Amino acid sequence: MNQFGYAFTKEQRRALDRYIYFLCTLRSVFEKIPVVFERQRAAGHQVTALAADSRLNNAYFNGVSLLALDSNVNEIKALSSAHGKELNLLRQEAQDITARTSRREPLVEVDFSLFSFSRAEGWILSPPKHTEDLIHELYLRFIRVRSAIRQLVFKFAEINQESFGVNAVFRKAMDHRSCHCHAQPTVAQALFQEASTTPPWDLAYTSEDASGRAAEYEADIASLFNTFSNLNSHMGLLAQALYQGADSVVLELQRASYAQSLGELNLRLNTASRTFDECMTLLDEFERWLRT
Repeated sequence: MNQFGYAFTKEQRRALDRYIYFLCTLRSVFEKIPVVFERQRAAGHQVTALAADSRLNNAYFNGVSLLALDSNVNEIKALSSAHGKELNLLRQEAQDITARTSRREPLVEVDFSLFSFSRAEGWILSPPKHTEDLIHELYLRFIRVRSAIRQLVFKFAEINQESFGVNAVFRKAMDHRSCHCHAQPTVAQALFQEASTTPPWDLAYTSEDASGRAAEYEADIASLFNTFSNLNSHMGLLAQALYQGADSVVLELQRASYAQSLGELNLRLNTASRTFDECMTLLDEFERWLRT
């Protein structure tokens, strides 16, 4: 698992913030469009209207979802760290028991109470009675980790799909006529004619006229959509890599629960632990990037 293939930049972090801000303020921009229409009507133009589009609702929900990304990752990390400590301790204790006995020692003859994990609380199933039960419990706990990561995969996939609709709704609205009798000004141009209807945006405009500023605004948003699309795909690939890693850990723990000897158990636990550490490295890097 190559962590460098999933590195993120400061520019991408700023793009994420800007895209969240765009999504969270888009509703207020659309609420100003009827004001523009009424302004045009009062000036003697034929009134027009913009058809409602339910895809606009996705903008707000996607913004909220992306705002929660940091807490989502923190929750996954906390859950992963807790179960990772259990895995590593059990692995170390299995090696210690092996050093005192033999790699060929049948697992059924190993006293499960020698493992600290046997004194854990909050069992998913019933309290363990055998060493195999301990491994199975750990297997179930890592299924929880995998499920939490899977939700992250779904999040990025959903945002990716819905962002195309949000983009289409935005572009259609901005290019819409502000009156029925003239092709211009468009909605975007009319919005910039008055300070009270100018969309909130962190752009240093070079144009002094409303049409020029509207063009700069639309171009910047179009660029942002492209940048975020690439970023979201990048985050989606990271989530997929984390999920595949967690799935590999689950698979190794499932195999470990069927181990016949201490030697076989050590092999499975070592493989699971290495894979888990690689996942945590990726998760740590992603969390640090989100905090920047």
